Amino acid sequence: MAGNVRTPESCMRAFLDAEFLNCKPYTRQKCEWSLNRTRRALEAAGYDPSPRKMGVEEVSYLLNEVWKDYEVSYRKEEFSYLQRYLLFFNNDTTKRMKVVFPPDMRVNADWLDDEQYDALMAVPKSPLQDIVIHLELCMGLRNVEVCRVMLSDIHNNRSSPYINVRGKGRGNGKYRSVRFHYLTQEVLDRWMRERETIVNTVRAHNPRWEDPGTLILWCHYKNKPTAGAYGEHTGALDDKVLDPLRKELGFHFANHTLRRTFGRRLFHAEVSVEIISKFLGHESTSETLKYIGVNLDDMDEGMARLAQYDRKYRPKRA
Repeated sequence: MAGNVRTPESCMRAFLDAEFLNCKPYTRQKCEWSLNRTRRALEAAGYDPSPRKMGVEEVSYLLNEVWKDYEVSYRKEEFSYLQRYLLFFNNDTTKRMKVVFPPDMRVNADWLDDEQYDALMAVPKSPLQDIVIHLELCMGLRNVEVCRVMLSDIHNNRSSPYINVRGKGRGNGKYRSVRFHYLTQEVLDRWMRERETIVNTVRAHNPRWEDPGTLILWCHYKNKPTAGAYGEHTGALDDKVLDPLRKELGFHFANHTLRRTFGRRLFHAEVSVEIISKFLGHESTSETLKYIGVNLDDMDEGMARLAQYDRKYRPKRA
């Protein structure tokens, strides 16, 4: 444990450097994002975010105010990062509090309900927000897969358009092909016009700029316009696309929320699990069933259908 660190920023750096020395950059980054969220929330409420000074009042505020409306899994993760951070500085407040989180009755309970889905689809979106959300919510791509899509991966023939998706795995990952959604062409056309504007703007300033060929580009217009491909596992695409919409809509969702919602909507549309598995790039249907979270609500629906079937085909009981 480092002893000569005083500011919240220097404390965080000391903790991350010591505890995440041999970890993947993304693993460290996730913890850093979490601790920064916690620090900002405490500072906004007038609390001292120093890991040495944080006590029961500060932790209770996080649990009962800042995190109260989030899913249990999210609260657990934020709390675990905080506890590890405090213990690094010999602060055992979180352990002494003996916090117990309620069980989550839903399996993989992270998807949009119908009302949230409708709200997200209806809210005005920038061309970038539109294409990213469409790829995840309407075509089932992972966030990292969205970053990997190249212009050459889009096969836009009229009869059977599809996108080649570079999935999980080493190197370029495992490929799968996903057919266009009925709204894909409209969303794609809008983004391609925006993308062309970005390319032309940057090249007007720097004729030697090379287009990376990715479907999605970031662009900085101020002073010296430049653009490039979004990095995988950086969180930049989430910050640019989802964060403003979360604030506007008033409910939390992440990239995987959208992908899981896509899978569940297919399931409720009575698409076979085998086909859903192919859409999502899963190795097995058991993985898909766990991912989309067949839960008590789905069982209620199944029982209702069974009752309907019985009433239709079986004689009434005397």
